Amino acid sequence: MAATEALYSEDDSELAEAIIASLSRQVFDEDLPKPASRIRRALAWLTYRILKRTTKKKTLTNDDGEEVVVYRSPVLEKSKHPYALTLLEPNICTESAKFVAGGNPMNAPYMMICPEIRGNSETWDKLLLNSVHGQDVQLRFVWEARITYEKAKRRLDEGNSVRMKAVAAGTGLSMILVFDRLVRDGYDPGKITATVSDRDASNIEKARRLMRKLSSTKDHFSENGGASGITAHTEDLMHPVTDEDGDAPQDVVTIVGILEYFRGFTYSTAEEHLGQPVTGDESGASDVLRKVAAMTCESGTLIANSYRLEIGARILEIFGKHLRYRNVEDLHALFESEGFHPTGTSGSGHVYDVVAYARRTPEG
Repeated sequence: MAATEALYSEDDSELAEAIIASLSRQVFDEDLPKPASRIRRALAWLTYRILKRTTKKKTLTNDDGEEVVVYRSPVLEKSKHPYALTLLEPNICTESAKFVAGGNPMNAPYMMICPEIRGNSETWDKLLLNSVHGQDVQLRFVWEARITYEKAKRRLDEGNSVRMKAVAAGTGLSMILVFDRLVRDGYDPGKITATVSDRDASNIEKARRLMRKLSSTKDHFSENGGASGITAHTEDLMHPVTDEDGDAPQDVVTIVGILEYFRGFTYSTAEEHLGQPVTGDESGASDVLRKVAAMTCESGTLIANSYRLEIGARILEIFGKHLRYRNVEDLHALFESEGFHPTGTSGSGHVYDVVAYARRTPEG
């Protein structure tokens, strides 16, 4: 968590450069991280049973008259770890409260990819950030970055420009990493446009802060977007801006870590496991896919992930996250319903598959 805070702080430019350089080496040059072992998966089951038995939920009303949900867990409270405390902190009882918080909490497991950080991590860091789910989050991050980079590199090698967008991406670390790598590999920044979008303004400000610090991005950072360079702006995925005000069609669009909160083509839900009624989301996964497809050019690529029923991921259910479980076959069926077909899967962990999709041609 300290590394994540340093990455997005106002200063610490040298440290931020060092973290990005380490992440880049591990993501693009080294072997893939491995999913959790059988022993760790067995321990995840024990952890799940303990947390489910000991975690209590309360609904309170704050000074503004809003209902908030508070969780209490003696196990997590004893750790005093910032990541654990984010699961317990009050959540406003709205649809947004069902999502895993972005920013530092979601970026913290990525820091464990860096050997320098992982080697100096403490016990609770390893238990919480390098858990079964945490290790799969790291794998998902690597796959997302590699596929995005490969698709962008192919277009640039063919002499074309490339437009990339990370949708509902939190602080957009994967996209920043891809842009950084392309520039360092000698590709013309004038042919590259990278956009990070998220509905949380604080996440976007963190992304911009990092973009202004890195030597590979600060000279190509655009406050309001442009014909090239890298930018970040707030955008609600379910209420995107109009065509007149929005981005130009994108060649590569990532929608990673978001579909698991929307119904459709799922085989199980968090509510079923918790014995609660399945509450309908206003919009389903197909609605999300249609909105993202509208941002993508006809020859473009969409990158998404499945979300499998793994005990390490189910721990989030205990803290009110309304997850929709979808294996890779379900994911293929979802995209097929909107006229997309897989172009390749980079790999599978216990929780995630990350897949690139393209529109199916009339001949296909």
